[in-house]
Amino acid sequence: MTVLEYRPPSSGDILSVAARMRDADVLEVAAACGDSPLEALLKSCNDADAVFCIVLDGHPEGIFGVSYAGGLGATVWLLGTDALANIPRLMVTETRRITDDWRDRFAVLHNFVDDSNEVSKRWLAAVGFSFSEPVPYGPSQVPFRYFYKIGHV
Repeated sequence: MTVLEYRPPSSGDILSVAARMRDADVLEVAAACGDSPLEALLKSCNDADAVFCIVLDGHPEGIFGVSYAGGLGATVWLLGTDALANIPRLMVTETRRITDDWRDRFAVLHNFVDDSNEVSKRWLAAVGFSFSEPVPYGPSQVPFRYFYKIGHV
């Protein structure tokens, strides 16, 4: 049985997840902002109002958070390793629970996803996010989709 826990990410957690980040997330980060996995995690963790490490069976396998910069919306994000694909139902259940809780605090949860990142798009749809049509995004202007979930506030 898989044991799932959350904790604030340590520097070791960030280094571990960055070193083993799934290829689709590495490519998405590079296309979105040109950052390495480590740079993306450090910036995202630093900017987050709430950030957590996903620990599976004692190993850090993902880091996610929410960042509020004012206004009505908050940016949600998750970067992880291939191990997260081994628990798809648990990931959907847990992220739906967490994002539904955040919807009580923010009018809109949103971000962009690489249009070629099919696994992430399926997961986001299963969690209840809606999508725009693809738009050019990031320094490379590759197709990304804006995704959003309307809050309860």
